[in-house]
Amino acid sequence: MKKLKKKLLFLLLAVVALTLVACSKTNSTSSSSGVASSSDKKITIMAAHVVSTETTQHKAFMEFKRLVEERSDGNIEVDIYPDGQLGGEREMIESTQAGNIQMSSPSVGVLANFSSALQIFDFPFIFKDSKTAHEVVDGEFGQELLKGLEQSGLVGLNYGELGYRHLSNNKGEIVTPKDINGLKIRTMEVPMHIAYWKEVGANPTPLAFTEVFTGLSQGVVDGVENVLGLIHSGKFHEVSKYITTTGHIYDPEIYIMNKDFFNSLSKENQAIIQSSINDTVTYLRELNSSIDAELRVKLEEEGAIFRDLTDEEYNAWIEASVPFYEKNADKVDKEKLIQLLEATGNDKFLDAIK
Repeated sequence: MKKLKKKLLFLLLAVVALTLVACSKTNSTSSSSGVASSSDKKITIMAAHVVSTETTQHKAFMEFKRLVEERSDGNIEVDIYPDGQLGGEREMIESTQAGNIQMSSPSVGVLANFSSALQIFDFPFIFKDSKTAHEVVDGEFGQELLKGLEQSGLVGLNYGELGYRHLSNNKGEIVTPKDINGLKIRTMEVPMHIAYWKEVGANPTPLAFTEVFTGLSQGVVDGVENVLGLIHSGKFHEVSKYITTTGHIYDPEIYIMNKDFFNSLSKENQAIIQSSINDTVTYLRELNSSIDAELRVKLEEEGAIFRDLTDEEYNAWIEASVPFYEKNADKVDKEKLIQLLEATGNDKFLDAIK
């Protein structure tokens, strides 16, 4: 009887051993064929932004999600939190720094608080058109600026864009800088933006993006400067219907990622993320190339009143901005500001600060 039990136990152990060997071979074959084994760890990227799901910025994030998940065979998953669900832009940058989320795309104006060299983008009327802006940020100069984010625990992946910022208000048509004297203008929490609007006579009032509609409704501010896409998605035109197409600032946003998280990834996964964000930027620019004309039609249908500036009127804003350059060039990296103005062929402001 005892011998029979020993034989049965031996047979049972032999079966278990053979099963383990078979499983091992199956997993080995699966891994070598490029298919992830069940033991592979899935990577999740939490990505956040402040704008609504109808904007091109959100659509670009959705494209990034699609590309990353497709190129990683589902091993990298991207969860997107839009509409300021995780706070304003400054809070999201800090959360990305801390590693509470892995990725965000703040406006360069807010991000300049974490890498001062980026403040040069906060000066008005630098870029004459989007083509020039793209050439500068895609070039060696723009890429070098991204590297400065590493000292703040961030990786600058690439430049997205919000586009050109325009002036909207609820008091009446604005044509010249004199028309905004004393007007309470909502700005981002960006020192150079605040300084500029003070210089031209307005009363700048920093507000988080999520507070702007209420601020306009309650009279906390009289107007707002922003891109048409965010004026429309935020419904600011419902309480601030006069829009002057000043195009005073081209507003890049930068796709940033937590540095420690990025460095912890394999070279292959880093390459997947970088190639996906590069293709996402191309996709976003294509979306934005015709969006302003479409948005203008929608805004006008919904009650907005546009005022386009003539060349003479536009030049009056340029002239009014010269003193701002003279007073503030030394408060930023002046050498980089000069390089930026040279790259864009902006002689008027170059003469003012040299």
